[in-house]
Amino acid sequence: MSSELAASPYSTVAKIGRVWFRFRSFSPIPLFLLLVILPPNFTPGLLQTSVAILGIFLSEALRLWSVGYAGSATRTRGDSVPQLVHAGPYRHVRNPLYVANIVMYTSAGVVFGFSGLSVLIFLFSAVEYIFIVAFEEETLLMTFGADYENFCEKVPRWFPSLTPMIESTGQQFSLEKALRSERSTFISLSLMALLLILKKAF
Repeated sequence: MSSELAASPYSTVAKIGRVWFRFRSFSPIPLFLLLVILPPNFTPGLLQTSVAILGIFLSEALRLWSVGYAGSATRTRGDSVPQLVHAGPYRHVRNPLYVANIVMYTSAGVVFGFSGLSVLIFLFSAVEYIFIVAFEEETLLMTFGADYENFCEKVPRWFPSLTPMIESTGQQFSLEKALRSERSTFISLSLMALLLILKKAF
């Protein structure tokens, strides 16, 4: 741990989350490698496969909805946050991207034919985001103060509300911005589909 990090105002949990946050794009790689290397332990039926694939599509739709409002700020590796966003899905849940990722990765495990590994993926993702969210929340609190406290008081962290819980900050949805920001996710999903096809073929 660097002297800069050790001297930071963050809590211990947030310090760990800060490191994990900067390398979060690489976190799914070991899990997906396990999906490819390990033999499946069950054959998902049509219903299970359909539900899991639907989970992946809905997760990506939620990601698109989210980055269409938040934009490239969701891809940052640093501590700075340009603006506080509570528009679109952020009026229903504070961490829509992480909720989407947990559902997406867990659903992928089911599609590949894993039960225990799917549970492991869910637990790993949940623990990862607990640390990352601790860092993000402390950063946002230091940056936006009372405005962010108000946001946290009204909008749930993990379980989306059916109705908007806070007035919008006014950002407009941009499909172009969303598609541009999600290019790497589209590539990952395409690669995952290809690996699934190859695995079933051999």
